[in-house]
Amino acid sequence: MPSNEDPLISMNLANNLKEIRSRLGNSPDIIIRKFELVTSHIEVAAVYFNGLNDKNIVDEFITHIMAFDTPNWGGPEVKSVSGIYQFMKDKALSIGEEKVLNDWKELFEALLSGNTIILVDGLAKAISGNTSGGEVRAVTEASTQVAIRGSKESFTESIGTNLSLVRRRIKNVNLWIETMKIGAVTQTDVAIMYINGIAKESTIQNLKQKLQGIHIDSILESGYIEQLIEENKYSPFPTLYNTERPDSVAGNLLEGRIAIFVDGTPFVLIAPTTFFYVFSCS
Repeated sequence: MPSNEDPLISMNLANNLKEIRSRLGNSPDIIIRKFELVTSHIEVAAVYFNGLNDKNIVDEFITHIMAFDTPNWGGPEVKSVSGIYQFMKDKALSIGEEKVLNDWKELFEALLSGNTIILVDGLAKAISGNTSGGEVRAVTEASTQVAIRGSKESFTESIGTNLSLVRRRIKNVNLWIETMKIGAVTQTDVAIMYINGIAKESTIQNLKQKLQGIHIDSILESGYIEQLIEENKYSPFPTLYNTERPDSVAGNLLEGRIAIFVDGTPFVLIAPTTFFYVFSCS
């Protein structure tokens, strides 16, 4: 869990990566790429969020960092931790908007804004480069839920894109994602998203048990999930609400609800739903 004081970054790379995974709830959209420098055998890691970055810029960013790492290049100044750090900071990072990060608060703010973070083993600081971009659906109005005011973006059929659309709106380390595959034949990717500390733990566990208890050959869209986990199938009122608007999902998450994403559909399920909530969303 995050500390109120947000302590300084550790000198140990393995501990830093463990801390990042822990604070983000082992979210599947956090990407960690590790390298060992040939010239010095020092480990370096690049960390970024899938979907919040332009992959071409990320690759260019990392390529510049590794450009000096050849057996026949460089002197003693790039064979020590301090020398490597200085070289990366002053010469190799040509992306623009580089920043040196000293504590966890700064690191997560940069990470959640779409930056790529570089960590070096033995260095108690990180380097951030602006690589923001990624997949964003064209600004089109939702087909079933027209918004008079507010965002015109709507979800797509890609679960990765949909997760990133919500992540852009809630830049908080406590926005956790857990994934699973449902469907013996289709092996469909399903993810639940919630804000740790706001959503009730008992509700989270109850929903996870219901999803894990689904045994079916195929899940082709969120309607399958909706029918299989409804608590009262004979009620005239739905116990789950579906939406194709990222801003609606973000608002519900902030109220302690849980979102269920299913790959292949632009409709996200919201749980739990009450009688009065249905009318307020109408």
